[in-house]
Amino acid sequence: MRTPKFVLSCIAALMLAAPTLSACAAQLTEERLLRPVAGGTLSQDSVRRVVPTYTVTEHSIVAPDGARLHAVLLRQPGARGTVLYFGGNAYSMERFGAATAAEFAPLGVDLMLVDHRGYGLSQGRATVGSLETDGAAAFDYLAGLPGIDRAHIIVHGQSLGSFTAGYVAAHRDTAGVVLESSVTSTEDWVGAVMGPSVTIAPSLRGRGNLRHMAAITEPLLLLVGEADRQTPARLSQGLFTASTLPPSRKLLSIIPGANHNDVMLHPGAIDAYRSFLALVLP
Repeated sequence: MRTPKFVLSCIAALMLAAPTLSACAAQLTEERLLRPVAGGTLSQDSVRRVVPTYTVTEHSIVAPDGARLHAVLLRQPGARGTVLYFGGNAYSMERFGAATAAEFAPLGVDLMLVDHRGYGLSQGRATVGSLETDGAAAFDYLAGLPGIDRAHIIVHGQSLGSFTAGYVAAHRDTAGVVLESSVTSTEDWVGAVMGPSVTIAPSLRGRGNLRHMAAITEPLLLLVGEADRQTPARLSQGLFTASTLPPSRKLLSIIPGANHNDVMLHPGAIDAYRSFLALVLP
């Protein structure tokens, strides 16, 4: 049996893009899966250095249980719509927000970043269920802001954040949903990456986006790296197949040369995103 510390590092590696995930004998629990990291906000100065066109405002979103979630809204002149973005495990806007802004600014959209509860400056204790309902609260808050067109909000989730984005798309009317580096179910995910020695705690069984496919009626974009070892491309392929949307309203883009955390840095992903925006924001 591996030591608990080693087991924990193996499970964390799944979301943190570590080089190897082999032979971890453990149970996957929420405590081992979720990797809260404290941090600060995303400042105007840090954004201006990479994207001079964005104006940054800070926001506090009240979750259903009263926890306050930290968010920033980045707006630019002439934006076609707004992307509500949920990052992966260990994502905080202080660490990665400026890079995310640089990725999305050329697409001509506004951008709201929300730190998961327990991450960054957001309050509360993270569970997969609370991250999902927090996402719905963030959507409702964004949709109620002056100058934001609810019909032009796209929900985007990367890795762990795709769990949140899929839930929001299944429970709210959005312009479209982008699931980046996502999974069908926890069972498929663990089986594909960790093998049969890892069992799954009851609270994580059945989690993932397969259960949301029938309820997602808005246009769907699935993005995944061809070389992704943490959430292999076949899991996104499974979501695409399970979606009941007609072919004209769903797109699967497997990005050559991309891994788990660098999909949006590849021109192929940007091209796919532009095609998607043309569909959902005519």
